[in-house]
This record gives sequence, structure tokens and C-alpha cells, in this order.
Amino acid sequence: MKLLVNFIQILIIGVIVYPIYYVWETQHIDNFCREITPGMSDKKLIELVKEYHVTLIGFDENEADKGKWLAQVKAKSSFSDYRCEIGGIANKVAHASIMEEK
Repeated sequence: MKLLVNFIQILIIGVIVYPIYYVWETQHIDNFCREITPGMSDKKLIELVKEYHVTLIGFDENEADKGKWLAQVKAKSSFSDYRCEIGGIANKVAHASIMEEK
């Protein structure tokens, strides 16, 4: 019985903490995405990624000079696939936008 009570207490704490973490993480990604401007170099983008401590998925510095590329920064806490999608041509950023699919 005590194990069940402890489990329920942990579950309640999780239900309280998750929304706070979700809002914090999505705001963090929003702020990161707003910092990205068209024409920004890929080197500046990498610096911004390090500054914000986010993970850039789908970007390879060695392949970026060869043509179009698409990268993203995903929220780990989201069940709705919340992300910042970044597209570029050669070594320049072309666009960055927030995407949320449910």
C-alpha cells in the first residue's frame, strides 16, 4: 500500500512539473528561432546553437556548401512535434520558422 501511495505522489509531482518544463522549453526554442535571420552564415548559426544549448538535427557543416539544406531544433518534451525548422542554401540561412504538428 505504501508503494502505491509513493507512486501516486510521484505521479502528481510529474503532472505539476511537466507543464512548467514544456512552457520553458517551447519558449526557449521560440527565442532561439527569433534570433535566426535570413542571410545569416552557417557559422553564426552554429555559434547560436552553442549559445542556446540546443541540438541542431539534420545539418552537416561539410555538406552545407553543396546546395539546399534543412535542419531543425526539436522540443524534447512535446507530444505535438514542436520545432524550429531552418532552411538554407549553400552556407547561408534562407528561413527559420516554428512548426507545430498535432
